[in-house]
Amino acid sequence: MLGVPLRDFTPGPYVTCRDLGGAGAVFTRGWDRRVVASGAAGKEVKQRINQHIHPPVDDAAKILAAADRVHIELPFFPRDE
Repeated sequence: MLGVPLRDFTPGPYVTCRDLGGAGAVFTRGWDRRVVASGAAGKEVKQRINQHIHPPVDDAAKILAAADRVHIELPFFPRDE
């Protein structure tokens, strides 16, 4: 579609993080959505995610460059598994 070569894609780690308002948040990992953190601990992960992820939205070259990163170390994922 953009005239650039296709690249292999493997998502990982697959996570979800849902803010539950006053109840905190729930953070899951893996396709089976294993709960890693919930309540106040999940809310802390969600807040850290919101502070660290700021994708470009108005510059096509920056968007494509960001999408081309193969591996990004994400400091806010609970790593105790």
